[in-house]
Amino acid sequence: MKIKTFVPLVALLCITCTKENNNGVLTANEGNNAIASQPADAIPLNDLGANLFREYMGGLYPGGSNVASGNYAVDLLQISSSIAPLDTFGKASANGKITFISLGASIGGKNMKALIKKTVNNPVTNPKLILVNCNEGGQYASLTSIANPADPYWLDVANVIKQQKISFRQVQVVYLETDDGLLTKKFPDRANLIKKKIEACARTIKKKCVNVKVLYLLGRTRTFNDEAGDAAVWNSEPSPYFFGWACKWAIEDQINGIVGTEYKGVKKVAPIMTWGFYEWADSLPRKTDNFYWRFSQTKDGLHANEVGQDTLSKRFQQFLLTDTYASKWYAAH
Repeated sequence: MKIKTFVPLVALLCITCTKENNNGVLTANEGNNAIASQPADAIPLNDLGANLFREYMGGLYPGGSNVASGNYAVDLLQISSSIAPLDTFGKASANGKITFISLGASIGGKNMKALIKKTVNNPVTNPKLILVNCNEGGQYASLTSIANPADPYWLDVANVIKQQKISFRQVQVVYLETDDGLLTKKFPDRANLIKKKIEACARTIKKKCVNVKVLYLLGRTRTFNDEAGDAAVWNSEPSPYFFGWACKWAIEDQINGIVGTEYKGVKKVAPIMTWGFYEWADSLPRKTDNFYWRFSQTKDGLHANEVGQDTLSKRFQQFLLTDTYASKWYAAH
């Protein structure tokens, strides 16, 4: 099935200063830093649904769907419902905490920092929650670092957790958003490589946090070329768009029972992976939920500004409060 070409609004406004190469990627001419280089046919996964992007079906879950289903949905509900306060030894305790940490680079860290402010002392959230920002700036906390249990990044995570007077055994929920460090922009190659890295991260997270139950993936926001000319492959389109495909396929691997992704039974090696609020969007509001992402919501084309960060964290919190599964542990009951 062939889908219609999608041209972002910002590209339409600046069509005289853009061109399209043979790979269907819109590129800004020198000096037009506000225009992102991205596939002209890029459509958010949730809007794409059962339609195809380069022969691959969209949707956040298999079959072009945006909702969990089947045995996976049953398991996700059971696992989410089982999240309860733990003491520092990882034992159930009415005086314990439900610990939710973030891992990755600065983008996800800023999101978690804003979410913490919206969660603490909020009457609509679970009073047993403790949210901890374990993110680091730059590529120091890339997928490669997180996947390696011996990487120095994990020493920093341990220090942050210790400062909060909690333990790794109390961590039950993780939010992962970071750089991937890959240099290829080919599709589906890039997405498949990132998928493998995400799965490796999930296994390491399970080793570090033995009681972890759920790993939330949000993909990444659309990025724009900044005035400094940041040419990092992993921070320029279409790489962030492909990151979302990697998240989708990692989740599908778990649903399909691929070896190395098991989240239940005697062979369990990872927490169950699922979507948080899917972040990639273009300048036009998504048909699915009216969310959009524009250069004006960023400081430099990559990092959100104050307004943009408030938007992202509000969307993430609204997801956590209303999602059938996440609300079981995040919302007050």
